[in-house]
Amino acid sequence: MIVKTILGNIKDYDTKGKSIDKVKVSPDDRLKHILRLKSDSGIEIGVSLDGGHFHNGDVLAEDDTRIFVVDCLPQNVIVIKAKDMMQMGFVAHSIGNRHTPAVFEDGMMIVEDDYLIAQWLDENKVEYERTSKVLRHALKHASHHH
Repeated sequence: MIVKTILGNIKDYDTKGKSIDKVKVSPDDRLKHILRLKSDSGIEIGVSLDGGHFHNGDVLAEDDTRIFVVDCLPQNVIVIKAKDMMQMGFVAHSIGNRHTPAVFEDGMMIVEDDYLIAQWLDENKVEYERTSKVLRHALKHASHHH
């Protein structure tokens, strides 16, 4: 099976009594445009997307009995809980200077788990939590030139 477009997301998709066949996607694979995956039932799925990245619950395909749905695997991250906007600005600027990918969810900055960033946060007395979670958006580097 070859997938060229995402059909939607399972939260907004009519399942019509079909079973869900999960397709696990690692954090590293979420940004890839061409890859080979395997569903929980063993169906091989080739993916060739023009752009974007996988979101948890994306519908890749369906057949008469199943809907093939992306199941993003959790990744180890640091969730930064700044005490105010001034501290968040300082943290975002400092971490941005390291060219570290980050996302913002629920008022918190999230970066990949990195002991150097954790050490820097400790030194600067910034509250954070190390955890494993599925992010709504994949961590990716911004493209820009200096």
